[in-house]
Amino acid sequence: FDRHQECGHCRGSGARPGTAPQRCPYCGGSGRVVQSAGFFSMQSTCPNCHGAGVVIRHPCPQCRGSGMVPRRVRREVKIPPGVDDGTRLRLAGEGEPSPAGGPPGDCYVFIRIRPHPLFEREGQHLLCRVPIGYAQAALGATIEVPSLDGRQKLEIPRGTQSGDVFRLAGKGMPSPGARSRGDLLVQVFIEVPKRLTPEHQRVLRELADIENENVSPERESFFQKLKRYFQTG
Repeated sequence: FDRHQECGHCRGSGARPGTAPQRCPYCGGSGRVVQSAGFFSMQSTCPNCHGAGVVIRHPCPQCRGSGMVPRRVRREVKIPPGVDDGTRLRLAGEGEPSPAGGPPGDCYVFIRIRPHPLFEREGQHLLCRVPIGYAQAALGATIEVPSLDGRQKLEIPRGTQSGDVFRLAGKGMPSPGARSRGDLLVQVFIEVPKRLTPEHQRVLRELADIENENVSPERESFFQKLKRYFQTG
């Protein structure tokens, strides 16, 4: 990031080397002027030196009299676990220098989280969509799903419908400043094969005849389930 630092050419004085800032003749070096109106008087910033108390007759060619020059610096920033998008981190003393030799300010780093190819985030919970086959949904199965800790086993019960959501407790994002973690919510969807062998077609036709092509109504959407999940805790 860019910030201002003391000019090395004039050592922060703002004056050309070999010269020096001079006391402001308008305010006598106080940086303030007093204006009187009858019985009342009012102090204001000196219009000649703008409150600095000194004037620079021969400004430094490098900083043009400001005493500061822009510099690009690099700093390592430790990202704590579980930070969310928009989190602000403070780097103490890494900001702009203060006038008149005061302590420097701070630099604030705002976190922007890139989208993940597998997970979506809802607070400390993670959402993941996983495909399963017809037989796995109908007969039940044990599948492996991705997580932040590697692969996890998930039991798929018999009769699972496309869009059903399963929860793996404590497999989500860590909570900042705490030892707890959110959950991993796995939404399964039945993957329809694009190419079927003759044997697959025969079995599916027999199944359709048995069910009399009675297809159940569409399941409620994934986001409706999530909304109910978060409302009920």
